[in-house]
Amino acid sequence: MVQRLAGEHLADLTLKAGLSGTFTYILPFCALPKGVVEAGRSARRVHQHRTDIKTWDDQRTRVRLTSAGLAPMQLVFGDVHHFDVYVLREDGSLATPKGIAWLDAATRRVKIDLVLCEPGSAVRNADLIESFIALTQDPYWGMPAMLYLDNGSEYRFAEFLPDALKLAGLDCEGFDRGKPLIRATAYNAAAKGILEGSFRVIEQKILAPLQGYIGGDRMKSRKANLGKPPDPFNGNFEQFCYDFDGLLTFYNSNRQTGDLKGMSPLQAYTDAVSQGWQRTDVDPLALMMAFSIEDTRKVVDGKISVEGRTFYCDELARYTGDRVRIHRPKYLSWNAVPISTMKGVLIGVAHPDEVFHRLDPRGAEEASRRRGVDQAAIKTEAADLTPIDVKQEMIASGARQPLPPTPASKGQISIASDKAEMGRRIMESPADRRDREREAKQAKIREAMARGKMLGGSL
Repeated sequence: MVQRLAGEHLADLTLKAGLSGTFTYILPFCALPKGVVEAGRSARRVHQHRTDIKTWDDQRTRVRLTSAGLAPMQLVFGDVHHFDVYVLREDGSLATPKGIAWLDAATRRVKIDLVLCEPGSAVRNADLIESFIALTQDPYWGMPAMLYLDNGSEYRFAEFLPDALKLAGLDCEGFDRGKPLIRATAYNAAAKGILEGSFRVIEQKILAPLQGYIGGDRMKSRKANLGKPPDPFNGNFEQFCYDFDGLLTFYNSNRQTGDLKGMSPLQAYTDAVSQGWQRTDVDPLALMMAFSIEDTRKVVDGKISVEGRTFYCDELARYTGDRVRIHRPKYLSWNAVPISTMKGVLIGVAHPDEVFHRLDPRGAEEASRRRGVDQAAIKTEAADLTPIDVKQEMIASGARQPLPPTPASKGQISIASDKAEMGRRIMESPADRRDREREAKQAKIREAMARGKMLGGSL
């Protein structure tokens, strides 16, 4: 095809260059030999790089790598793999299980957690976190020192891993004086070559005996009867997981070449333990806290609201009306929420607040219990308080204040005597008025008596 098109192109160029004749006449003279065409074979690699970067990357020149000298769990690869086995969902539809895989670079051991996704969905970050926490809690694995993860969106949870390492009491910079988390570059499957190689062996040699195995090409999947879809695995997903774990144990106990030099992953692990290798443990609760975000909430009626759900714990009774700190999950779905004071002191762990039917006697029992909790909280707080007489405290406080200074007078402003008298009459009290009237009456009597004496003396 290339020879044909190249010859026709040469004929066009020849005519454009001015040679006389027709296209049909000169075409036989422009036919190119195979050697001339193959001289431009390198252009295929350029085209592949432009149109199929993954295939080009898989074939490019690489350096050889070794895991010799690594201790178990010093470097762990993580990836999500789609296994080519048909399994029936509960609704009867066909699905291929997804595996969250971890591979220990030192021993080549592989640990895989299977997920059967719903139609149209993929592996979630929540699935990955649960698998990672399960890895750290496995007595044969523990906490990895370094992780090499795919660059896919599923591993967004890895952003929280440095915090997880710190919460676990581990120094991120202490592991081989390097980064605790390594990301694979895009289209760089060979960067996780040993994990990809393990997947290939597991697919082609370990899973091949299973009914439902489709071998990577669904158009050529094995069928028991022509004209019918391939038979799925002869069991439910739980049974598939059970069989898969048994086959994976077989894989981990099978001898390998390369860095293992004829040993099996299980034997390499056993040798490392016998030589003194120790597992690094981590508190699963600390890891769960690492994959959370700190937030605040206001306590209303002894409860808080998180993601549209109401949570309650007895310890919140003392904090109604206050703001508290909470930890809410970033990817997981918790059925409990840790709560602390704004200063970081743990208050308690709240759980979903149950809603009772009005006719359910448990509702009345719980209401009575919570009333007791509230009263006990008040009693506890009251025990630390001393009653005070607020009125007397206020009066005493006023009495302690210094007397205001008395200013000197600049002089008195006077008004007409009659008006002054009217003013005094207005301001006087009833008792003062009676005293004034009594004094006026007595003054008249004294005045009359004085006049009588004066008249009698003259006579």
